Amino acid sequence: MSSSEQKLIAVVGATGQQGGGVVRALQAGGQFKVRALTRNPGKHRDLADEVTEADLNRPETIVAAFKGARGVFLVTTSWLEGTDERKQGTAAVQAAKDAGVKHVVWSTLPDVETISGGKFHVPHFTGKAKVDRIVKDAGFANHTFVVAPFFYQNLVGSLAPQKQADGSLGWALPLDPSVRCIHMGDIRELGNIVAGAFSQPDRLAAASGCHWSVIS
Repeated sequence: MSSSEQKLIAVVGATGQQGGGVVRALQAGGQFKVRALTRNPGKHRDLADEVTEADLNRPETIVAAFKGARGVFLVTTSWLEGTDERKQGTAAVQAAKDAGVKHVVWSTLPDVETISGGKFHVPHFTGKAKVDRIVKDAGFANHTFVVAPFFYQNLVGSLAPQKQADGSLGWALPLDPSVRCIHMGDIRELGNIVAGAFSQPDRLAAASGCHWSVIS
C-alpha cells in the first residue's frame, strides 16, 4: 500500500510513554500513515511520517493537527502545572469532530471519587473519567476506550527507587496489606492494542464503544 493510500492516524502525546508506544506499534504494522503530535515538533522531526505541533492547552493548535486524520489516539496529562484534563479532553474531542475524525481511541482511567463514594480524591484518574461521556456523546463512527496500567518502565524512569529512612533504595507505596497488588503492565502492550483497535474497528462494539485494559 502506498503512503498516499494509507489512512492517517494522529497520535497525541507522541513523545510520551503511551503516545510513543502507539506511534511505534502503528509504524510496525505498516497499515497507517502516522502523524505524531507534540508541543515541540522541531525536536522530533524523524518521529513519524508527519510531525505536527499540538498543545492540548491551546485548542487552536489541535484542530489543524487533526485535519485529514481518519483516527486519533487521545491521551491527556495532569503533570503540567495548571492542567485541567476535562478541559483538555473536551477541546480535543470537539476538534476531532470538527476535523471529521471517524475513530477516537481515548486513554482513560476509573472515576476514583465515584467508586470510593468521595473518600479518595485522585484527580489524574477522575479527570480522565469525566471525559468518557463526552467521547461517547460526540457521535464518532467508532470510539474505543483503553485503560493503561502503571507502567513497568516508570520504575527505571520518573519513579525510580528512592532512598529510604534506613538508607536502602526502594519504594514506599500505600497498599492494602491484604491484597499487596498493583495494576501494572508493559506500556509496549498498549501500543499494540491501540493499533489493533484502529485496524479492526468493526470487530469492536463500535457504536457503544469498547473498554480494553492492559495488565500483565
